[in-house]
Amino acid sequence: MVSAHDDLTAKAITEELHRRSHPVERFDLGDFPAAVGFTAELRGGRWHLAGALDLERFGAIYYRRPTRFAFPDGLSAADRAFAAEEARLAVGGVLATFDGTWVNDPAKTAIAEYKPLQLSVAARIGLSVPHTLITNDHAAVAAFSEHNSHVVCKPLSSVAHRVDDSVRITYTTPIDGDDIDPAMVGATAHLFQERVDKQYEVRVTMVGRRPLGVAIHAHSAAARRDWRSDYASLTYAAAAVPAAVAERLCDYLDAFGLAFGAFDLVVTPEDEWVFLECNPSGQWLWLERETGVPITSALADLLTGKAT
Repeated sequence: MVSAHDDLTAKAITEELHRRSHPVERFDLGDFPAAVGFTAELRGGRWHLAGALDLERFGAIYYRRPTRFAFPDGLSAADRAFAAEEARLAVGGVLATFDGTWVNDPAKTAIAEYKPLQLSVAARIGLSVPHTLITNDHAAVAAFSEHNSHVVCKPLSSVAHRVDDSVRITYTTPIDGDDIDPAMVGATAHLFQERVDKQYEVRVTMVGRRPLGVAIHAHSAAARRDWRSDYASLTYAAAAVPAAVAERLCDYLDAFGLAFGAFDLVVTPEDEWVFLECNPSGQWLWLERETGVPITSALADLLTGKAT
């Protein structure tokens, strides 16, 4: 289990594995080098790690949002950057040789986080996707708005910023192509999309080949634009995923080499399921607590080779 020590999601799976009397070790990248050393030796074409983290001991790795490496005080900014890159290539490079079950392989996760690639893969395997524009050209946005009656702007990343001791997240924002500031659009790439009419949204947590759906019903204007902006207005219910959609979600995971994905989809008034995005490290514990959908158990099955 490679995760932050205070991660409640990893803790839930650890407890489930312990309940099953299955051994599990927790490790956070942030433990290195201050609290944990790292020694790996190449023997017989395989890397052997010293101590409890020897990869030969494990059948699966659950890799979930570990913290960054923690280096001693006193390093200059340049030395700290160099040390971080050396640690990434050393620790990450040895972990990359692991040939057991990954949930998910961090290198494949990094590729799967590219939203332009997500959308093209989803469209190619037969999922419905919104009309999308990525640009920093104001004229392109204006033209896109003329051909789509309702347009929203979304971030390409899931980065949260800390400003004045508060965390700020960029939510989905309706825009008018004629009113936006050309200079601000020109500052970086932006993702613009036609707004999809919705009955409700569904978070489908794919665990291996198993789709675990939760319908998310928004009861405020802000939450209907982006349900992350108003959790208090949401209600949840377990949702059956149509077989054709589930098959395409399996195809999506296969395309990226993933064992897990948190998919966000819209169900339109015509009952069409429309793909928005997939987070290969997405949250799910609160959905299980709200609905009883057995995601923890499914992940424990996957990690121990019992998934069907």
